[in-house]
Amino acid sequence: MISAKANPAGDPREYLDSQGRIRPEYQAAFQLLEGLGKDRLGDLWRQGRREAQLDAFSFLLDPRVYRSIPIDWIPRVVPRREWEVISAGVSQRLKALNLFLTDLYNGQQSVVPEDVIYSCQYFYPEYQDFRPARDVFVHIYGSDLVRLEDGRYVVLEDNLRIPSGITYQLKSCQLLEKLMPELVSAYDIVPFDIRETYLDMFHSLCDGEDPVCVLLTDSKLGAAFFEHRYLAELLGIPLVEGSDLYIGAEGRVMLKSPGGDVAVDLVYRRVEDLEIFVPGLTDAYLEGKVALVNGMGTSAADDKLVFQWVPEMIRHYLDEEPVLDQAVSYDLRYAESRHYVIQNLDRMVIKTRQGYGGLGVYVMPDLDEESRIQLGRRIVEQPRMFVAQETLDFSRHLIFDDETGEFEDRYIDLRVFAVQNGRGETTAFPGGLTRVSQANSRITNNSSGGLCKPTWVVR
Repeated sequence: MISAKANPAGDPREYLDSQGRIRPEYQAAFQLLEGLGKDRLGDLWRQGRREAQLDAFSFLLDPRVYRSIPIDWIPRVVPRREWEVISAGVSQRLKALNLFLTDLYNGQQSVVPEDVIYSCQYFYPEYQDFRPARDVFVHIYGSDLVRLEDGRYVVLEDNLRIPSGITYQLKSCQLLEKLMPELVSAYDIVPFDIRETYLDMFHSLCDGEDPVCVLLTDSKLGAAFFEHRYLAELLGIPLVEGSDLYIGAEGRVMLKSPGGDVAVDLVYRRVEDLEIFVPGLTDAYLEGKVALVNGMGTSAADDKLVFQWVPEMIRHYLDEEPVLDQAVSYDLRYAESRHYVIQNLDRMVIKTRQGYGGLGVYVMPDLDEESRIQLGRRIVEQPRMFVAQETLDFSRHLIFDDETGEFEDRYIDLRVFAVQNGRGETTAFPGGLTRVSQANSRITNNSSGGLCKPTWVVR
């Protein structure tokens, strides 16, 4: 049923070694899945889909249409030796990016060219001379990686504004344990607890012993409302909308409460524009009246062009060499780079600098000639809007289609989440969110309609 296929160069399948044999960490899983048979697997896949629907495990691409998260239940298995490299590299990037932002908003940044910063849509010059609580801008960080044929993990993007998806990582693993407990028990999976790590981070940013913390959502109709609800319940903090908060007479953020309004010490924001939701919240933050997770201004380091200088940030701020490689990028402001990219357009990925969630990402090998020509013209006309990256031959993984009863390979990436607290300590959570592309695509984002997979780090 599950057969070892050829694993040709340039088309790596993560569950196979270079000889086309099933890698040791997948043998127990594949043996169990084969033993169940396709009919039973189809029943389990449909049962899992029902469980996701009943728990409102969703990501709404269109608020008018209910859509549960599509999940493939064949787990991704990451050996601990690989995870240790990933964890070290992600933590390193988080520290360097935070130090860069601290310098950026205090007039001491010298790594990224000034014209790159000033052309960044989400750089806020009005935050100059501002230092957030404990000098932490980036509290929760997501790094998007892909695995290459040689086993290296390479960073594609950094996510600092409002990185989403950690609950999809948690929930998919929980549902798999319910669906196939015998599969889970066959592995020694590295455990982790985001609740204690998050709460410790919140408390480390506040002065009082028992701070009041809230999670600010955009609404029940927001795309990621499941995650907001899940996290608020897990952390034991109120889930609030903008109408639940206001700025009090002393400039403090106040939470409306039947028993008397309460001053808020920390807002875990899951919205971009604070002033639309809570007028005056930005001033309260800048005046040190409330802590924000993540801080305002982090989006300057989300810029796809700023990404190019992260290795230099690591060298400059940490005096270390980068643990993880990152995709080769091209700065299209320069004629030489534009010429090279245009000449090699059919093997590039083009991204808008401010895009997110798969929006503004064009994988040129997957587009027709006319689309490539049109995008090439846009690059020439508006070079500051775009960046280019070399297309990588990253790994695929096996999925089971319960409608056809067949297995197929799809491209996968890995979003790894890490937290930094007010003491400068970082924690990367084992595993991550494995996102799976749609058929005939390399774009894996959930907001583009992709699937996700349970992901384990195993001893």
